Amino acid sequence: MRISLCLYFFLVFSIGLWCQPDTVVIGFGGFESVAISSSDPASNPRSTLDQSGYLPNENAAARFLSQATLGYSLSNIVEVTHTGIEDWIDAQLAMPIGTDLTSIVQGYLDETFSALGTYDGASRYLYWEYSWWQYHMTNDDLLRQRVAMALSEILVISEKSNFGNSAFALADYYDILLRNAFGNYRDILQEVTYHPSMGVYLTYTGNPKTDVSQNRYPDENYAREIMQLFTIGLFELNNDGTRKLDGEGQPIPTYDNDDISEYSKVFTGLTWADGNWFFGGARNDTSYLSDLVMWEEYHEPGVKNLLRGEQIPDRNPVDGNADISDALDNLFNHPNVGPFVSKLLIQRLVTSNPSPAYINRVANVFNDNGSGVRGDMAAVIKAILLDEVANNCNSADDDTFGKLREPFIRYFHINKAFNASTLSGEHKNVMRSIERQFNQKPLSAPSVFNFFQPDYQPIGPIEERNLVAPEFQITDSQTITGWINGLYEWLINEEVVDVWQIYDGEPESNYLDEVSSLDFSPHIIYTNDDEIHILLDRLNLILAQGRITDSTLAIIKNALIQYDNESAEDKELRVKLAIYLIMSSPEYLINR
Repeated sequence: MRISLCLYFFLVFSIGLWCQPDTVVIGFGGFESVAISSSDPASNPRSTLDQSGYLPNENAAARFLSQATLGYSLSNIVEVTHTGIEDWIDAQLAMPIGTDLTSIVQGYLDETFSALGTYDGASRYLYWEYSWWQYHMTNDDLLRQRVAMALSEILVISEKSNFGNSAFALADYYDILLRNAFGNYRDILQEVTYHPSMGVYLTYTGNPKTDVSQNRYPDENYAREIMQLFTIGLFELNNDGTRKLDGEGQPIPTYDNDDISEYSKVFTGLTWADGNWFFGGARNDTSYLSDLVMWEEYHEPGVKNLLRGEQIPDRNPVDGNADISDALDNLFNHPNVGPFVSKLLIQRLVTSNPSPAYINRVANVFNDNGSGVRGDMAAVIKAILLDEVANNCNSADDDTFGKLREPFIRYFHINKAFNASTLSGEHKNVMRSIERQFNQKPLSAPSVFNFFQPDYQPIGPIEERNLVAPEFQITDSQTITGWINGLYEWLINEEVVDVWQIYDGEPESNYLDEVSSLDFSPHIIYTNDDEIHILLDRLNLILAQGRITDSTLAIIKNALIQYDNESAEDKELRVKLAIYLIMSSPEYLINR
């Protein structure tokens, strides 16, 4: 609610003091020239005007949860309205991690062995998907889950690689992202670099030193991508994310081919922990559970020239792990990392086109969390979500603010919003239907460049205004139709998950109680013609933060009243169709 107050304040000009009435809308900004004071030195009267001193209403809580979670329910919205956004974030940051994905995968293998007496009939390629779904449907660390998903789209590996259907390769890697979602970015770089899945994906496992006699040189894949995609990007940046320019007004590259060659020497000598020889491959699934190890005889000796004039010394004896540590420190401490990583995270969580000022504020926190710590992810995530741009009412009316919801997140939201449950309490989902419609599910990107690139510009008004819309790179006639078809399958046909047997010959009776169903019962009482507006208001809140326009709601209401409302089946169908139409609307698809 907007409240108009006549506030008298004093401004000091060269001509002296004078007073002037002004109209200010509490919580809506526009008070920059107001001098605020209080007799209580411990108070923060400014929070009365900038909305930070208020508990969010339900729409504001839903809007926040759309940024901070993969999906949420009405109970989550109510929780945030009662606790406040910052307290909710603090509680999430303090929440312990659940059972790791790797352990869940092992449980499926144990179940297979118990049934068959062997692992030979195991459907290993399913266990990764099942473990991801089980974790996310049974744990309440919603913010951790959202951040881990964002990190998985920055530090990309994909099942579309030579992992030999090993569920451990994907589950153990994703555990890094869950475990370190609120940790330090330097630790993430360390764990990712030594993980066999990244080593296989970017081809530096078994990467030997230079041997000119065999015309053999270090693999440059990881050296290139850790710079371009994971740390510093292609061009020198100011702290606000804008590009630095040279004397001719051109952007300044952060590195060149010589730099790639130098860093490629660093990432030599790593191979499997359980390997008997350097050039061997994974011995079995569990090979992915141990960090890569250094074989010094295959590590490139000598000086390595790093960025910003730093050097790795010619260590004698050779110490490959020390070289890698130096290189990671060099990249992590590069001034580009704060703005580069901050912008990527803002894009994944809040808005595709963050302003330089927004990026600068978050990058400052990345550079120093206030206690002299660089790369503190908890502080960075908090800065992103508590920023005035993320929460301010004005942002929602800015046509450059917001982002297209990723298809997978829309799909996951359905399951959370309507409390997907199973008879057993265990959840399984191969996630094939969402992948079939959109080619998107966790760790399934077509390349290391993710499902979409952060600077993608669709042809038309977005490109003409020099804006970006990353998620539109996977939006075309096929995926738009796929979304409509998917909604029908998940909602109307009630086929919201895909559950298959985990080993050859497993009887259906083993897993039928692990097939999810959605709960529409809280909404069915509002399907009468004279109460449909209540139903639509509830669904508008839960799904779209109240942003579905009156004109769109009128169209949906007119469509719903064409359907019978006599039987229980009729009433449930009205609810399903209401959800179907709301989630098809532009106001839902663009999250602002």
